[in-house]
Amino acid sequence: MENNIENTNKDQISKKNILEDFSLKNQENSQTVILPTNYKFSNSSTTKEVVSFSTSESASTLKKINAKRNRFPYCIVWTPIPFITYIIPSIGHTGIGTSSGIIHDFAGSYFISVDDFAFGNPTKYYQLDLNDQEKYEFDRAVEKADNKFSMEQHNLCFNNCHSHVACVLNNLKYKGKTNYTMIHIWWLLITKGKYLSFWSFCKTYIGFIIFAIIMWMILRRK
Repeated sequence: MENNIENTNKDQISKKNILEDFSLKNQENSQTVILPTNYKFSNSSTTKEVVSFSTSESASTLKKINAKRNRFPYCIVWTPIPFITYIIPSIGHTGIGTSSGIIHDFAGSYFISVDDFAFGNPTKYYQLDLNDQEKYEFDRAVEKADNKFSMEQHNLCFNNCHSHVACVLNNLKYKGKTNYTMIHIWWLLITKGKYLSFWSFCKTYIGFIIFAIIMWMILRRK
């Protein structure tokens, strides 16, 4: 049963990434250029049809954050969890964007969600400060973490979405460290995370404010 779940989840991750785009190494500047593609699947083989692109367009332009399309390249992303965030605003759901910005998140036991961020669109993000080598290895680090957590049970307190993101950073040896934990990810988002907009900020705290007012009114009556 677990093998079937694992294989289905891996197929989902693989297909989603293939459908979105693939990377081509630019021979002149050694930067990764993302090419838009159309894929057609058949029972016997996979055929690939490449759409034309401009080689003069820089990779940095292609890697910009596009919040409207939920594309967050090299980013840790965060969104509130209903009821839990209302009580403790610093606790929410996290995921990580690949080099092309597709969000991967540990959404439940034996399940990695791809391009379908659990609990809604991101409201806060932190773009990692990567060197060229880390950028080159980034997607592989995400894939390894996906494979690992697609075989693990989700536990709200000890093995959760933050743990999955921490695993990516450990695989990458981000900043020369391999001991990241869910606490490091939580603290990184608190200290360096950026809200996408004022509404995103309100979405995070409005539930907490309403909850605090209700509790204040209840306690006042006693």
